[in-house]
Amino acid sequence: MNASNWTLKEEIRAYWSGRAATFDESRGHRIADGTEARAWHRLITGALGEIAGKNVLDLACGTGEISRMLLDLGAHVTGVDFAEPMLARAAEKLRKRRWKGVLGDAESLETLAPASFDGIVTRHLAWTLTDPPAAYAAIRRVLKPGARLLVVDGDWVSETPRVRLLRGLAKMIDGRMGQVGADPDLHQRILAQLPYAGGLTAERLREDLEEAGFSNVARHSTLAIYLWGMRGASLSDRLRLLAPARFAVCAMRPNESGQDRPARRKDDRYRVGP
Repeated sequence: MNASNWTLKEEIRAYWSGRAATFDESRGHRIADGTEARAWHRLITGALGEIAGKNVLDLACGTGEISRMLLDLGAHVTGVDFAEPMLARAAEKLRKRRWKGVLGDAESLETLAPASFDGIVTRHLAWTLTDPPAAYAAIRRVLKPGARLLVVDGDWVSETPRVRLLRGLAKMIDGRMGQVGADPDLHQRILAQLPYAGGLTAERLREDLEEAGFSNVARHSTLAIYLWGMRGASLSDRLRLLAPARFAVCAMRPNESGQDRPARRKDDRYRVGP
């Protein structure tokens, strides 16, 4: 962690720590058992392949919802998060299952051994990164050669006419800006300082992962997981879930030594701060 983004990182940590108590109440975070969970199982298996008996990392695990999906598929799961209240809730939720929690920074993963995971899944992390190349390099380091990363994320920023309409209608219905427990002003202040402040797209993520040395980058549909996730939701919450462009991108750490190059920066577009 460099000195220039220390304050921002601590602000991000405080934001997510503050949301831990209500995080599972927010639509799009809690995964319902049954049809929605099975849709997640299909997405994960389609991206990573068979993971039963394998070591899989849930990066930025939050309250452990993605860890639950990985455990359902028979994986040995490690969850990493740098917000202690989030990690504590995951540990309580998964205390009787084969899960290990690690307090750590996604942009360094310094406590994890190189080439130690058969797969990595991260949901809604990439957009919050203060140093994306450092994070992607760390992820690549702890993946085994030939293993895959699945990133589930979205463009939470771009204010297209459609986004404004859907979010505006949601606010008209319930008078709420954003999700349960969220602080919209703090969210915007943090977002304005991040490298992906202009909005993270699947194409931008593909370019950045390839620049970091990943190969076989492919997009997977998130339609099923979010359609099933809206079952039983209020109309306003459905509108909020439909507003942003969501995506899932899978990438592989190459096997070939000639391709297995270290990440490099081609410019300073990720620099945080003045």
